Amino acid sequence: MKWSVLPLLLILAVSVACGPSTRDPNQFGTDSNNGSNGSNGSGSDGCSDAAKLVYVVDENNKLSQFDPTTKTFHDLGTLSCPASLGGTPFSMGVDRTATAWVLYSSGELFHVDTASLACTKTTWATQLGLQQFGMGFSTDMAGGSTDSLFIAGGSTVMTATSKLATLNTGSMAATNVGTVTGWPELTGNSNGELWGWFPDPTAPRVEKLNKANGSAAQTFMEATLVGVPAAWAFAFYGGDYWIFLMKDLETSTTVYQIDGTNGTVKGTTPAPGRTIVGAGVSTCAPVVIF
Repeated sequence: MKWSVLPLLLILAVSVACGPSTRDPNQFGTDSNNGSNGSNGSGSDGCSDAAKLVYVVDENNKLSQFDPTTKTFHDLGTLSCPASLGGTPFSMGVDRTATAWVLYSSGELFHVDTASLACTKTTWATQLGLQQFGMGFSTDMAGGSTDSLFIAGGSTVMTATSKLATLNTGSMAATNVGTVTGWPELTGNSNGELWGWFPDPTAPRVEKLNKANGSAAQTFMEATLVGVPAAWAFAFYGGDYWIFLMKDLETSTTVYQIDGTNGTVKGTTPAPGRTIVGAGVSTCAPVVIF
């Protein structure tokens, strides 16, 4: 579960991506760049319909699909991942087989069958100081069918910088890439891009990240999303970016559609009764909606 701590936020520099202190190998193959690939669909792109959807998880373990074309949710059920220490969902990524990778606040990483909701604990153990992190898959090349899973975080979300790494979903080995300013949630796409959403009380931003070193390649400042973040998630779909955000005085998540060309807010959708802490979309998702 992602929760901010307001007194500490007021002390930290405004450049910190502020968030909570505790936030909310069924692979068909792995590629040489530490990612996962494969298909359980029959389309010409090797992707099933299920792999082209956006998935979200809330603080109460409810897994749902979100349809950006209609801006509606479809609940799939409640996860029963055996997280220890009272762990709750913290972040999520989805691969090309429509498998969800769900990190819990306890630091445990599970993969979840989005059809049956069967939950299996991976052998992941904290490496490179990465106890809590956001994550997203990105194709290794534009138009490619092999992915790398990128993760960004550290020992606690209340830090001014976070470590960017790749995670081999077969061996569960993390490889350091670089350092980013702030604490992003990540999403990728089939254009081979990696993007981060950096919630912040005063200077929130969406940023394209250099996958070789973590540096900023393009930045959209999101002034209308200013506020102390309490729960957040991030996904790409149809050329736009979808931010799931609940601020500290709000009682549920709002979905913000961010224009992928200029960063403007194209629309908002309330999500009453939902505190969304993780979102995932595979690189099968469309990059353009016709």
